Amino acid sequence: MYSEKARELIRELPNRGSLAGATHTARAENPACGDITHLYLKLNQDVVVDSRFETYGCPAAIAASAAVTQMCRNLRSGECREITAESILDYLGGLPSHKLHAVDLAVDVLRKALRSNEP
Repeated sequence: MYSEKARELIRELPNRGSLAGATHTARAENPACGDITHLYLKLNQDVVVDSRFETYGCPAAIAASAAVTQMCRNLRSGECREITAESILDYLGGLPSHKLHAVDLAVDVLRKALRSNEP
């Protein structure tokens, strides 16, 4: 069963879609289940000022991606790197045990996006 927070994110899809002017982007895939996530971040002076996602997969993957976009807003990139699978699970109020792969995918795409514009 999904928590109320996860159901809200799945239903409302906040921050869904691409982001014109994104400074950092990444794509990550879970080859075991086929979930795919694209993450778009716009940083200004090392602060995430906007974030969007496109996820093709299960509801848990969609909720985890939406959670990441909300969690990283207004944070410095270093603070975003501190977002973990556990902190996403806490934000979501948990996920069913067979859906924990969704938070790993969200962390993976966030890390890749943050590295995408490094020299």
